[in-house]
Amino acid sequence: MLSERRARILNLVAESYIASALPVPSSHIADRLEVSSATVRNEFSALEQKGFLQQPHTSAGRIPTPQGFQNYAHCYIPPRRLPPRQRSLVEERLSGFHGDSLLQQIANVTADLTGYAVVVSLPADEILQTLEVHLSLISSKQLLAVIIMENGLVRQLAVTVDPIPSDEVLNSAERSLRQLTLPINEVPKALRTIARHADEDLSRTLSALAAAWSGLAPSKLFSQGLKHLFTEPESRDPSFMKLVMEQVEEPVLAKQPDGTPVVVLDEIVACITAPLPLGSWQASLKLVGPARMRYPDALMALRGVSEVVRNRATAFN
Repeated sequence: MLSERRARILNLVAESYIASALPVPSSHIADRLEVSSATVRNEFSALEQKGFLQQPHTSAGRIPTPQGFQNYAHCYIPPRRLPPRQRSLVEERLSGFHGDSLLQQIANVTADLTGYAVVVSLPADEILQTLEVHLSLISSKQLLAVIIMENGLVRQLAVTVDPIPSDEVLNSAERSLRQLTLPINEVPKALRTIARHADEDLSRTLSALAAAWSGLAPSKLFSQGLKHLFTEPESRDPSFMKLVMEQVEEPVLAKQPDGTPVVVLDEIVACITAPLPLGSWQASLKLVGPARMRYPDALMALRGVSEVVRNRATAFN
């Protein structure tokens, strides 16, 4: 537990370093607190010993460690509410979007709002329920199954059937599929059960669909804003961009039961992950940026977007 003065010094160092990307000298903090530089240097030493500050170069000022940034970020949890004007803008920009296009637009809006890279991750497909499946011919031996899942998410699956079924059989197969409001991973077993009691043509079609089901495309990641990070001084460091790309390509689901954002840092990259409620299930909204992230604004933006999405999902259910 830091004393009030040390906590204030740590926050001032974090704010200055976030703004300038330069180590913070004791004289800068001394002027802000109206104390001597010697007093601040003593507090710097104490904060270094506790693991909150570090000195990147001899005779340089101080910068926060990952632990120091973590402490600073948690000062802004729970985040502030998004101002009404920005909230209205988010609502307007998400209006009219559904399913996959909504998730991509959430990534777009959040990236513009924060100035960082954004990833929207879905839960595993197997926990999502199918609502409808539409079948159509795409060749002399293949069907296209268009699978509509919860909240308008769409997946496509190519199914090989030889000989190709008639329109009547396709209609019968679709009627059978409409009975299956099941999680995706339970659909193949249900299809095989129905196939055992169906006539030959329908049985062959349902069995082919069950066999092809494992090839269903996995959940996508929806990302945006990587270009923003090229304006950060850290982008000149190849290891920074490598770590950023790894985070952007890795799905992470928010698991905090109370919806609290989770801040994870290393020496140069920060990630903030927050839940994204979408009706009966929950996706995840992740920000990726430098450890020198603008945490108050970033956390506020995540809260605002999440609240708008939650309210929208409630209105449609």
